[in-house]
Amino acid sequence: MFRILVLLLLTGFTAWPAAGAAAAPTNVLFIVVDDLNPSLGCYGNRVVQSPNIDRLAARGVRFDRAYCQYPLCNPSRVSFLSGRRPETSGVYILATPARTALPEAVMLPQFFRERGYFSAGAGKVFHNAKGSDTASWDWYEDGPTDDAEEKAAIESRYGAGDSAGDGRPASHVLSSDGARTRDGRNVRTILRLMEEKSRAGKPFFLAAGFHKPHLPWTAPQRFFDLYPKEGIAPAPEPALRDVPAIALQTELSGFGQPESRAAAIRGYYACISFTDSHVGMLLDQLDRLDLWKNTVVVLLGDNGFHLGDHGGLWAKLSAFDASTRVPLIMAGAGVPAGRVVSAPVELLDVYPTLAELARAPAPAGLEGQSLISLMTGVAKERRPAGSMVFHYDVARRTDVLSRTVIAANWRYTEWDGGAAGREFYLRSDDPGEYRNRIGDETVAPLVQDGVAALRAGKTPKPGPANRPRALLPSGEKSR
Repeated sequence: MFRILVLLLLTGFTAWPAAGAAAAPTNVLFIVVDDLNPSLGCYGNRVVQSPNIDRLAARGVRFDRAYCQYPLCNPSRVSFLSGRRPETSGVYILATPARTALPEAVMLPQFFRERGYFSAGAGKVFHNAKGSDTASWDWYEDGPTDDAEEKAAIESRYGAGDSAGDGRPASHVLSSDGARTRDGRNVRTILRLMEEKSRAGKPFFLAAGFHKPHLPWTAPQRFFDLYPKEGIAPAPEPALRDVPAIALQTELSGFGQPESRAAAIRGYYACISFTDSHVGMLLDQLDRLDLWKNTVVVLLGDNGFHLGDHGGLWAKLSAFDASTRVPLIMAGAGVPAGRVVSAPVELLDVYPTLAELARAPAPAGLEGQSLISLMTGVAKERRPAGSMVFHYDVARRTDVLSRTVIAANWRYTEWDGGAAGREFYLRSDDPGEYRNRIGDETVAPLVQDGVAALRAGKTPKPGPANRPRALLPSGEKSR
């Protein structure tokens, strides 16, 4: 026990008050970024300019290998906001609201609201305003953009439903300063609420849901200017070896490649920097209001994003690291500064961690694990992380389930229980996951560890599966 106490002091971890001592409630600023992969300075990207997210990471704990539980917006958000795995909820598509799937669950914002916090969200927190959860909020808003150019870009891509656009990644430079975009309006709402509630002495759970870098890639000119066209040079890729065909699918499969991979990546990076500027506004407000002493900040991406890798994959909805790995950063009250956790963790773990930081008993049914012991260095590793996804077999017109587990140095994946393919990637010599070593006898014991980890998981609840719209027969809609 003495060793643990010394370690906590050395890491800067704030111990809980003694029994009976009064403690101010811990505010929560919850930042969700749509389609954000780890293309950030603090994650080792030397091109992307993300100074504000980087300073948040320096102030707290950066989880180097965090994984979503389903690499698609709504299933992932239902999972980490409810604390349940997709296997439990049966949510695998965009259209199922969290409350419909889990009527009795206590959602994360609701958990704080029921404890007397002011709970409010602005932007994309649950998948959209229609699928938001009224029991979670005292106040919520995610209105349409007031920026005419952003509105035109969104309508160009989505205005006609499934028939809109050709699906290829596209960028649009805004002539405005971005203040009237959806994200620009929403961040200013959170800034206002933060000041109002802190001045009133009201504890808060505030969720800022940023739409960018989700497609279409729209950002003011100054963020594109950060990335000269000649400065984006995608690295050469290894050849794919023994990767099953069913694995090489994303939500944009079936559409053509962008005219320039480098130009598309530039648009994605510009949107990251645009979002980073909004994160900076939030951090500056915390500084100005002196809120760090009693506020914990969480920043995460809901899923990863392919950028033309693996022979031309774009967006999410694969089982690869590029689609399932996300940024996860925590900082503020009760969180040690300047630490990096290398063990695989899950977005499911955020809910029980926030409950513990708030000194409140977590509700029954949560399937994640608190990250406190990892953040403080008391624990070094834990169970493998897990994710799942459905792909669509065009020839058979059927959905194929993938389940994957990620340990410290490997990933093991099964398609249709192994009948449609198996994959094993060793991170030490193949960090990008291009060489499937499932038939390599030298890694057979590790493969068996992966099999055992999958078998220990629960069987997914039946439910409708997502389907890439460009792969569907004429007249059939994606979901």
